[in-house]
Formats: sequence, C-alpha cells, structure tokens
Amino acid sequence: MRSEAAGEAASEAGTAVARTTSISSSASASAEESSVARWLLVLLAAGAVTALAVWMISPRFEIDVPSVVDDWAAYFTSPDLLAEILRLENPETERFRPGVIVWGYLQWHTLGAPESLVGPNAWNVLRVAILVAGLTLFTALALPIRRGRLELVLYAGLASIPAFVVVLVPKFARDLARFGPQEPLLVGGMALGGSLVFLAARSLFDESNSIRVWAVAALGVGGSLAWALGTYQKETSICVLPLLAGVAIACRSHFASWRHLGRGRKTALAALGAVVVLPLLHVTIELLRIVRRGDLVYDADAGGQGLIDGVRELWNWTHEAVPGNARLLAYGAAALVVVASVARRRIDPIALGALLSGALTFVFAGQSGVVATRYYIPAIALFAVAFALSLARLPTIVVAAGGLAVFFSFMPPPGTRAEVQSWTNEELANGTLVSTVTRLESSGCVVAVAGLDLETDAALPVLVGIGRSDADETCSPEGTVIVAGPGEEGTALASACAPAALELLAQAPVGAVYRCARLRAEPVRHPTRGLVAPAQLVALHRLEPVVLG
Repeated sequence: MRSEAAGEAASEAGTAVARTTSISSSASASAEESSVARWLLVLLAAGAVTALAVWMISPRFEIDVPSVVDDWAAYFTSPDLLAEILRLENPETERFRPGVIVWGYLQWHTLGAPESLVGPNAWNVLRVAILVAGLTLFTALALPIRRGRLELVLYAGLASIPAFVVVLVPKFARDLARFGPQEPLLVGGMALGGSLVFLAARSLFDESNSIRVWAVAALGVGGSLAWALGTYQKETSICVLPLLAGVAIACRSHFASWRHLGRGRKTALAALGAVVVLPLLHVTIELLRIVRRGDLVYDADAGGQGLIDGVRELWNWTHEAVPGNARLLAYGAAALVVVASVARRRIDPIALGALLSGALTFVFAGQSGVVATRYYIPAIALFAVAFALSLARLPTIVVAAGGLAVFFSFMPPPGTRAEVQSWTNEELANGTLVSTVTRLESSGCVVAVAGLDLETDAALPVLVGIGRSDADETCSPEGTVIVAGPGEEGTALASACAPAALELLAQAPVGAVYRCARLRAEPVRHPTRGLVAPAQLVALHRLEPVVLG
C-alpha cells in the first residue's frame, strides 16, 4: 500500500512538474508572440508616418533645378570642405558641423547630381525616413509595456506620436522638403543611432542569452554611424545631455551586473560607450574653441543679454512657426510629466530628460540671434516624446483618449502639403529664372546681374555653370540680358536699357530677367558709383559662370 501510494504521489508530482513546465513554455511563447506583434505594429506605424511625410513633401519632386538657397553651396563647397575634414581640420571658423558637409557631398556628388535631382531627392527621402524611424524607435523603447490587444495598438500609436507631430507641422514640412536644414538629421540620426546602440548594449548586458555576434555588430556599427551623423550635424547636439542622463538613470539596473560580465562583453560595452561620448566631447571642445575666438555665426554674442534677447525673440515668434495644436501639445507635455509623476509617485527620468533637452535646444537656438522655423524642430520633437511617455503612465482609457485627441488635432493635415506646394511654386519660379539665364548665357548672350540678395548673387554663377551646355540658339549680337533684383543696383542696371527696349523674359521671387534690345545712350546713375555709361555698367556687372573643377 505504501509503495502504491508513493508511486501515485510521484506520478502526481511528475504531472504537476510537466504542467508547470507546459504553462511556463506557453507563457514564454505567448510573451514572444506579443513582442513580435508589438514590434510589427510599431513598424507599420513608422511606415505609415514615413509614407505620410513623403506625400507631404512630394510637391518638391516637381523641382528640377538646385535651389539658390543652400543647394548651390552644398554642391560647390562640399568637396573642398570634405577634404579638410579628412585632414582632421574644422573648415568653418564660425561653425562645427562636419556631418552637414559629409551629407551635402553625398547628396550633390552621387546618383547623377547635380544635373539630375533624382539623387538628391532620394537622399532627402532617406533623411525623412531616418527622422521618423529614429523618433519612433526611441519612443517605443522608452515606453512601458502593457499586455492586451488594445494596449498593443496603443503602444504603437504612442510610439509614433513624436514623428507624426513633427511631419505634420506645416512649417516643418517645408523644412523637410528643403535639402538644407540640418535639424531633421540632427534629431533623427541621434535618436536612431542611440536606439540601435542601446539595443546592442542591452544584448551584451543580458548574460542569460547567448550573443548573436553578427546582430550585435550590425546594431553597434549602424547605431554608431547614425549617432555620429546626427551628433556632427550642428553644435545643438550637446543639448542631448539631460536626456542621456535620464536614460542612464532608467537603465541603472543593467549597470549593477557589470562586474559579473565577461571581458569580451565589457570591451564591447566600453566601445559602445566611447561611440556615444566621444562625438559629444569633440563637439563640446570645438564649440568652446569657437566661443573663445569670438567667431560666432550671425555675429551673435555668447551668453548674457544677447542670449536673453535671442530666446525672447524666438519665443515671441513661436506662434508664426508652430501652430496652436503643436504648441498645446508642448505645454501638455510639461503638465503630463508632472501629472504622471504625482500619480506614480515616481518621476520618469527619460520623460523629464526629453523635456529638459527640448527646452535646452530652444535656449541654444536663441544664441544665434536670428529666428528660423527649423530651430523649433528639436524642441517640439522632444516635447512630443515626453508627452507620449507620460501619457503612457496613465490609465488605459486616458491613454486612448489622449492618443485620439492628438490624431484628430492633426488630421486632416492642417495645410501642411499646401505649405510645401507654396514653397515649391517659389522654387519653380526661381528655377525658371536660372534656366532662362543659363540658356541665354550658353547661346552667347552678354548677361549682367545686379540687385540680387547676397546668396542668390553668389548662387547664380554656380547654377549657370552646372547647366551650361551647347545652345540650340544664337544670341542676337546687339542684345543684352539683364538680371535685376529688387535692390538699388538692380534698378540702376535695368535703367541702362533704352526706353521701350526692355522685354521681360522671366519673373521670380529673387528677381527678373529682361532682354534689352539696345542700351540707353546717356549715362545712368548708380547708387555707389554715380553717373556711369550703360555699356560700362553692363561690363561691371557681367555674369561669369563658375564651373567646379
């Protein structure tokens, strides 16, 4: 009897262990399936936001001539500047932004550029994808994980809020359509690179799982390149320090296992740490050198009253650059960080770090003393991250309501694509002016230029040099082409043409192109040179195309 009882007990114990193992395996499989579903939804959300962003900037695909703003300079100056960077020198006395130079070279000296804009547009779509992927992945990694189907959908929705907000702000969409602004790669590169480095580090800290060397290496190398590209876009990258501190505090439990790790894992983690810290240290050192020399961009003053005035001006201009829904979200982010902290009786260090870094980028932008819509992109992006992370800490019904409120406050898009189309129309008009001048100069016409703004005046010879070719027509020997801007010198040059002999060929925001059948006989008054003979004035302002050797 005792033997039979013992046998039955052993059998029941074995059955219990089997059931426990089965339950454990089922739970593990369920958790893995949930993780896969969660990341698939995040990927779908990021893809949808990327597609939306590309559609918003798609009017720019009509443009077939490099812009007189930024594009010409990136094409013309990037080879020499890149050579200096490769010699480990800073080619700009007022700035330190090697990432911009490298990206500019790739954009304007590969894939058929500058004669074709297919390559530059492809690079720009990649830039938009990096911005969306970086913000979405970073937010997803920082969000708390909840179980349940509704929570999975909410998780993906919250992760996509920062990118969704940034790409739908009308003025930001214009900046995304332009090739020049550095802020999209600054934010996207650092967010994506930091997230990939974090994933590699997390694998190295987890000794319970064997390391897939190729996967960790891919994450580490890809993350390092993206992080460096973002960090070296501009000096504002050092404003990430509060956010980095918040991430370090949130991940402090991983650091406790450091002494138990093997030498190989420690070496790899140290390398990843160096990848994050060294570029920031480099930017900080170069920034201090610039401040010490006093060669600040836009002749700005370092700190003091200049900084206060700059921040005040940037704040006063917020209503022009940022619509009410985005401003409300930024204010809501600060409130939600407080509400979530009180509700949980614990501060979310990453949300607080994002909030502080966003505020710091705003102050840093005020240092320049000028205002531009792109300066607001990092601040709004980081405030949106803090908003999403703090909202996720509240009850599910509140999370759902908050997510829907954000969605419907930006959908349908509030004039975003129309803003890009308006900018595109201006660029098309400027492109027509450049193409007209290029065609006439190539045909042998004498082209005189005056009265343009400083950048357009420098850009036009370069752009004409790009498009110069054998002409299908021959210029009239007595004809002169006049490109007159709104300045006084442009008015004087146009007046060098005889009455009724001036024919308008193209009109653009930057100026106008005229064909002059004959010059005036008498001298004309120049704003700085006094009375000048018309032929002498034309010779003085004659366009000389610049061809990159």
